[in-house]
Amino acid sequence: MHSRDIAAVLESLRRRLAREGIPFAVIGALALRYYGYVRHTEDIDILTTREGLDRIHATLVGQGLVPRGLGLRKSLRETDYEVNIDVVTSGEHAGSSESPVEYPPPDSTAFVDVAGLRLPTLEALVEFKIASGVWGHRAQDLADVQRLIRINGLAEAFADRIAPTLREKFLDLLRESRLERDLE
Repeated sequence: MHSRDIAAVLESLRRRLAREGIPFAVIGALALRYYGYVRHTEDIDILTTREGLDRIHATLVGQGLVPRGLGLRKSLRETDYEVNIDVVTSGEHAGSSESPVEYPPPDSTAFVDVAGLRLPTLEALVEFKIASGVWGHRAQDLADVQRLIRINGLAEAFADRIAPTLREKFLDLLRESRLERDLE
């Protein structure tokens, strides 16, 4: 899979969702790129509403999108390039149901418009990644936060811009990031 395939699928998906009036935002590895961190990915992660997911199934599934398995409403595949699309709905908890972080609606202030796409603010992206890393046990998401810290020059003051329940973990990742940098 090439990044140009994912870019083509993302652009097609953006146009199709806009045409159908389905609200969405790009989250995950593709959102990292806006903040200077390009990480290889083989899928597209999007956030929509529950109603948006229903409309995706009513209007787009069977029209170039298919479920990746029986009963998998949130795990789709684009059929031309065979790119996986993972859907998260607003109100879900990032990482697991125990996480204090809920994904907000894609039209909320946690997202910004960039070149026709809704992307998380840096604060929201860091929150999503920390929650997914801690409560979803995804080490890659915590590593993503460390890269965002280094690339964007984040410091202790940034912790005040994220949810209080995540601040200590952010500060731990900041310290670890600085230790790594000192060892290089």
